[in-house]
Amino acid sequence: MGSLFSWLFDNISNVLIAALLIACLALASLYKCTRDERDVALQNAAIAIEANKASKETINALEAEIVKRDELAAAWQEELAKERKAREDARRELNTLLEQNESVRDWGSEPVPDSVWRLLK
Repeated sequence: MGSLFSWLFDNISNVLIAALLIACLALASLYKCTRDERDVALQNAAIAIEANKASKETINALEAEIVKRDELAAAWQEELAKERKAREDARRELNTLLEQNESVRDWGSEPVPDSVWRLLK
């Protein structure tokens, strides 16, 4: 009986050692896979960071362009308002002259020559 326990103990220790080796190999493989996945994730994160930097630069450039265009549009609006006011003032003065002066009224009632119409178009 002693030899049976001894044989069982020897075999159980071998089985336990084999199981321990298998567990160590599985853990080593799992560690390698996890490390590889981590490396891929770090590479993807680095690529994403670089892409974000490029996007930020593009966004900043576009925002600067928007500011420039807004300033230009504001200047054009101001110039357009001045032109409209000058046209309205000229029209008001012409209407005043047409009302007050008969020779201007006669001039204003004549047809506009074709050469002048071409300039106005």
